[in-house]
Amino acid sequence: MNFFDRENFTNLTVPTATASSKSSNCYHLLDPEFDEASQRWTSNLVTAVINAVLSPFAVVANFLITFVIYRKVGLQTPSNLLLGSLAVSDILVGLLVQPGYVAYRLVENRNGFVPCAIRMLFSIGFYNCYGVSFMTLCTISCERLIALLYHLRYRSIVNRQRVLKTVLFIWVVNILLKLLQWAHNHTFRGIHLSLWLASLFIAVATQCRIFYIIRHHQRQIQQLHSMTSTRQMQIKLAINVASIIAIYCAFNLPVLVITTSDQIVQRHIESYNVYSWAETTAFMTSTVNPLVCFWRVKTIRNAIIEFLPRLRRKKKKLRELPFDNHVVLVRFRHITPS
Repeated sequence: MNFFDRENFTNLTVPTATASSKSSNCYHLLDPEFDEASQRWTSNLVTAVINAVLSPFAVVANFLITFVIYRKVGLQTPSNLLLGSLAVSDILVGLLVQPGYVAYRLVENRNGFVPCAIRMLFSIGFYNCYGVSFMTLCTISCERLIALLYHLRYRSIVNRQRVLKTVLFIWVVNILLKLLQWAHNHTFRGIHLSLWLASLFIAVATQCRIFYIIRHHQRQIQQLHSMTSTRQMQIKLAINVASIIAIYCAFNLPVLVITTSDQIVQRHIESYNVYSWAETTAFMTSTVNPLVCFWRVKTIRNAIIEFLPRLRRKKKKLRELPFDNHVVLVRFRHITPS
């Protein structure tokens, strides 16, 4: 059967009982009603192609951000470390979640059902990565608010060690909550989703408070025409973080509302096409976020611009390096015991 032939898929002769039996028993995952798979053939194909195209870019772009933060000690500020954790989550989205989504939709188009292994891979990656993303956004917002409210005590309140411990805590909590879904699926999934909502609510509330502070200081500048360079830097960082959070909220709000409605409120959405497009929109943040970081965060942008020419020069030197068989043989004999 031609994989991309819609007519063949529509006329697919897979008995309903067979598809249901193959899909109904997948540990704690809910049955996605594969009997209606033919109704979402087009949206499955289009969203799978979009994710297949965006996934490599998400991995490469977020890897660059993570790498420059890791390599340059001067970039390892609390804000950048949290952005690095967000980038790691986006890397995993590009490595696991988006390929899992592509496999999920294309296999569903071809067979009319999806094996449990693919469903588990997608579910584990989705819940862990997006739980980390929402909690990290909440933490970044709180860190920026502390910087503006307590700018004289900021370094004593927020430091590198505390941020790293917070990042580790965020990852452990999300992995643990996903594992606990095996024990009692509905309860811990509801806790996990409630944590997403709480994190998003705190992030938005904190950003509103930050916006008020920035407006207040802008009025002070107009009156006094003075502000310390440190204060200006903290306000600029707050605006940069606000841009990242605004984009995350805009892209992730649809999937968050749909998932919460389905899993917590128990209001089922009839068309699974809505899920496909909401998830694809959410996955786009993994591609958009590094572009926003590159555009808004000057230190990260300069570090990447500085790193890329060095990488090209190293590759050029490796290609031009002569290969001497004699030298390799001598070294081999030297390290081999007699």
